[in-house]
Amino acid sequence: MSDPQPSRRLRSGPPVGGWGFGASGIPPGFWIGLSALLLVVAIVLLATDYTGYGALLAVLALAAAVNLIP
Repeated sequence: MSDPQPSRRLRSGPPVGGWGFGASGIPPGFWIGLSALLLVVAIVLLATDYTGYGALLAVLALAAAVNLIP
């Protein structure tokens, strides 16, 4: 009996031109809107004593705003 041929693996990695969709592929207006929405909801939650969720949404708003830095 002969041994079966091992299957060839394709090389994996990012495309040559970079990823087609990422944080830079989303328009800045989206990040501004998302940051503002998260911040407003965080303020409302903090004002109603939901400190954990409010703090979490404030951190998420900051994380979304980071994408606006050129």
